[in-house]
Amino acid sequence: MTEAQTVRRRRAGAVAAAAVTAMVLAASTYAGFALLAPLEPIEPQMLELETVATPAAEVALPSYGGSAIGDAESDHLFAGVDVDTPRPIASLTKVITALVVLHEHPMEAGTDGATLTLTAADSRLVSRYAAINGTTAPAPAGGTITQRAVIELMMVHSANNYAETLAVWAFGSVDAYLSAARSWLDENDLMGISVADTTGFSPENRASPRSLLRLARIATADPVVAAAAALPRVAVPGIGSFENRNLIIGVDGVSGLKTGTLRASGSSLLFSAEHAGPTGEHRVVGVVLNGPDGPRVAADARALLLSVRDDYHEVELVPEGSLVARYTSPWGDIAEVRTASGVDDVVWGEMVSVVSARASDLQPGVDVDDEPTLEVRYASERVRVPLQWIGTINEPPLDWRLAQPLKELIAALGVG
Repeated sequence: MTEAQTVRRRRAGAVAAAAVTAMVLAASTYAGFALLAPLEPIEPQMLELETVATPAAEVALPSYGGSAIGDAESDHLFAGVDVDTPRPIASLTKVITALVVLHEHPMEAGTDGATLTLTAADSRLVSRYAAINGTTAPAPAGGTITQRAVIELMMVHSANNYAETLAVWAFGSVDAYLSAARSWLDENDLMGISVADTTGFSPENRASPRSLLRLARIATADPVVAAAAALPRVAVPGIGSFENRNLIIGVDGVSGLKTGTLRASGSSLLFSAEHAGPTGEHRVVGVVLNGPDGPRVAADARALLLSVRDDYHEVELVPEGSLVARYTSPWGDIAEVRTASGVDDVVWGEMVSVVSARASDLQPGVDVDDEPTLEVRYASERVRVPLQWIGTINEPPLDWRLAQPLKELIAALGVG
């Protein structure tokens, strides 16, 4: 081989080596760019969850006075008429008397409490209340009677003389009792109620239907008052036997609470009831104020109670496993956000649920700082629903990364 050929061969080899080096450098640069190119965040595909709606309630409210009916376990008012106007409450006042005395002299459930010895003053109360057409029960001076029996006579028979006897025994005088009663009403957020005596004879014993529902919830939660109000009759040795003046006690699940009648303001009924419906057990409280007479008020209270029973609805607001959001990566990975548990409840009357979901963009390979959320609002409730991830968005595979810049360049150049 001549020297010229040798030189040409060396030059060709150098050019080839340079070309290979250039190609290697280009490939390395491309691979480095492809492997280090930032990934676009993946937007979630949000799935719209269905709302749930229930029909409006139809409630048989009386056409006179004031009335209200609501849940016994919460402050939920189902329906009412003139619910915030105070009206005379007559012997519904005795519920307050019993509760205030029990606050001062508590009793264990199932016990008789203290023993009262009746005085000549207690005996004179019988004729005093009888003279003004008040309901009474015998009170022989020197006789004894248990605290429980006195409360039963007040709640079942509405004995006015025993309401005053109990209050004076507990506090020393009617005035001292009234001071304690006002404090107790304030402490229990019953500012819509005012008391002027122990019995309800004064028309200044007044309350709004809304505040009487609150009172009924307290009374039904007190085991002594609730048990006394539920008795169909009471028999006290040496005193007598008396039927409950509540004409619907024990009817349609009615378990109390108290009747009240004044000539000037008519008849009233504060009631509680328990009933089994298609969605389970329900407890309600209600009041009808200032009706024409006891039988009419009892019938209207019963109609009111029955009218709310078919307005309970068992609803599934969010099913367990519901799809909330789906993330799909360009390289085929899929991750989903689903509900980890469901939300169901029993609601009353008209309700429309509102479901709010939120999910941020997902950056592959980066921990999620802002977790998805789902909230359902219905009636007066707001529930945060627990969520779970199904699947994972992994880092893209090597071949996808290496091919991606070229694909993007071809797409940008519009090459078919």
